[in-house]
Amino acid sequence: MALDVCDDGTMGCAFFDSMDGSLQLAEDVHRSTVDVSEHFATLACPTLLLVSSRAPQEFLDHVQRSAFPYKSCVQILSSSEFSVEAAVDRLSSWRNDQLSTVRPSSRAPVDASVRRDLPNGGDGKRVDRCSISPEEGVANASTREHKNPVSLGCAGAVLTELRYKCISRSSPSSEPISHQPIHTIPKFDQDSLVAIGELISHTVDFEQSEYRGRTTVRLGLDRNLDELRRHYDGMNSFLAEIVASTIQTVPQWAVSYIRSCIFLPQLGFLIVTDVDPRTGKGKYRGNWPDEDHWELLFVADDSAYYKNDNMRHLDDQFGDVYCKIADREVEILHVLSQEVLKSSECLSVASDACGDVNVILALALTAEKYKWSVPKLTTRSGILEIKKGRHPLQELVVPSFVPNDCQLGGGGHNDDDSCQNQSRCMVLTGPNHSGKSIFLKQVGLIVYLAHIGSFVPAEMAVISVTDRILTRISTLESVCKEESAFAIDLKQLLNAIEQSTSKSLLIIDEFGKGTNSDDGAGLLASFLEHLSSLAVRAPRSLVATHIHDLFGCHQLLPTSGLQIAHMDVLKAQCGEFNCDDITYLFKLRDGYSSDLFGGYCATLNGVPNLVVERANVLSMLLSRNEDITIPCARLSPEEELKLHSAEIVARKFLEGFHTLVSEENCLLQDARHMLQNILST
Repeated sequence: MALDVCDDGTMGCAFFDSMDGSLQLAEDVHRSTVDVSEHFATLACPTLLLVSSRAPQEFLDHVQRSAFPYKSCVQILSSSEFSVEAAVDRLSSWRNDQLSTVRPSSRAPVDASVRRDLPNGGDGKRVDRCSISPEEGVANASTREHKNPVSLGCAGAVLTELRYKCISRSSPSSEPISHQPIHTIPKFDQDSLVAIGELISHTVDFEQSEYRGRTTVRLGLDRNLDELRRHYDGMNSFLAEIVASTIQTVPQWAVSYIRSCIFLPQLGFLIVTDVDPRTGKGKYRGNWPDEDHWELLFVADDSAYYKNDNMRHLDDQFGDVYCKIADREVEILHVLSQEVLKSSECLSVASDACGDVNVILALALTAEKYKWSVPKLTTRSGILEIKKGRHPLQELVVPSFVPNDCQLGGGGHNDDDSCQNQSRCMVLTGPNHSGKSIFLKQVGLIVYLAHIGSFVPAEMAVISVTDRILTRISTLESVCKEESAFAIDLKQLLNAIEQSTSKSLLIIDEFGKGTNSDDGAGLLASFLEHLSSLAVRAPRSLVATHIHDLFGCHQLLPTSGLQIAHMDVLKAQCGEFNCDDITYLFKLRDGYSSDLFGGYCATLNGVPNLVVERANVLSMLLSRNEDITIPCARLSPEEELKLHSAEIVARKFLEGFHTLVSEENCLLQDARHMLQNILST
């Protein structure tokens, strides 16, 4: 793989895929960062990385320090190797039969999400990869020079490196540099596959392997192994004879203490005796030094395990039979593995084909079992119509799933003019736990399944050809990046805006919650206005939010190109915060909803009732724009003591004043004297 970064920050990339013999080019990425290069490396999994010397020093240091996730070998080449003119000449002079498969030292599988979510430059160009043949490269050289000159120069550097590696037409598996997304499965070498299968079946006893829990070699394959097995299988009768001979050598009173003789792998032959509870040793352990030495190895299950001279003699005579059997089987299986590896290429092709068949079969069985339907893909731009769509995973874990419709950019049966007048952006509101995120994800999954050739979990689906699905759903935080959660959200949104086209699908979930409400509302409003201004060039977008201040702005009415919807909730009138008075319907409705029910969600997740009630009170005060200073105020212990003393004085004065008023000739001076007496006591 080759990478180049110009002085203005534009990055280009090209790599040679040795698996299918194709030369892959990316579109130039403007205002790139080192993160973009890591995305390219994750996509290509290169074994050799070529970098231009004109790249910024920070980028070169990063490449040499990390060598990317797959420990690529890094080579820094002169910037002249990345010349566009030289690349055009190399493409024009290159012949298809010069290419052959170059086997990499390692190759990791590529995640499809990595290819879909590559970052892009600031001018909104997409980062996409394409494969070209030499003829196509020459025919389109003038066009590519203007659009992607940096990546074209990288392609020239890759071709130069291939020449250095002496790739000739005599190399096997030579293929033209062309990209064929649809291809037939190559013909298998049936003779090799049959021979490998017979070799494995002749060597491995699968029934015994399952019984013993390890790979076992068949009986009759190796004479030495069979001899060892016969010794081991006849061990029980042999051990019985050893016990009988041992009993004859011990005193008569110790005969009852001898239990058995056993053989343990790696420990050899052992005598088992009863344990004396007082000493923790065997009740009989020989008469050493007068007789042979009985060595205690361990005690378990009220039995003591000893090794005497006779057991040591048996160890020397027979050795560790079990380990010898295992070692011999390992040797035989190693020879088998070496023979199988000689046909690794044939097996890899068969394995890949079986994997494809398994995927297709799984999708087919799923479609039949869960009543999925055939989607209709159309080349008309901006259409997304789903009837009774379902989340393919969520419906499996809930008792009943409520399907929902989704229509963006007009229906699939409308004409082009009416489609252009339909909204391409839906703003979704609703309380917590109402199913907004599930709805967003199910739409994205249905679009994705339709594009990989699968049936979809919906009654009907008409979908325009989609070039990418861009999301801002979860915040991917990492200690390796010195960025705040909100900064990561902003980068995700910026990445989605710059990569999106009229054929894209944007899914944005609760953007703006990582900062204060005013800034978050302003950023989201600007983003929605930007989508509205794009008109027919806007991507199909689904945006979920809890920022309800936006809907007081006239620019966000449905007439401005935005479709407002909410997830319905059934509320009873008998209680404002009673959990039993709220029922989630999980049904998509037109219009927006300002209900949140955060307290109800807190109760569902086990938050104590006192905390929830306090939160509801404060939330009500804030919604009424009332001062929460007094409800949140707390008195110090000294202030509470003074308040208590004042309360006692007031109560005594009221009692005395009531008596004073009932008397005749009551004067104000009398009340003052009474208050002074109370205060002085």
